[in-house]
Amino acid sequence: MANPRHIVFGTAGHVDHGKSALVLALTGTDPDRLAEEKAREMTIDLGFAFLSLPGFEEPAAIVDVPGHEMFVRNMVTGATGIDAAIFVV
Repeated sequence: MANPRHIVFGTAGHVDHGKSALVLALTGTDPDRLAEEKAREMTIDLGFAFLSLPGFEEPAAIVDVPGHEMFVRNMVTGATGIDAAIFVV
């Protein structure tokens, strides 16, 4: 595959199903960066991380979105522009 394009993954799943934990395990980057997210133990705003993939010149981007219905606007914002979803059940 010659010069594959940059790919953007987005997480998808209900609150507290481990989306952020999966991003941390895959990339070593904790996408929950806000103090309020740490205190409430839930994603509130979009989180970002990068993952090197074989055959790609550029690392893949991962957008970690909130799973709680109170933050659905942030989730929709994060879903804009993704190429594929990582469903966490």
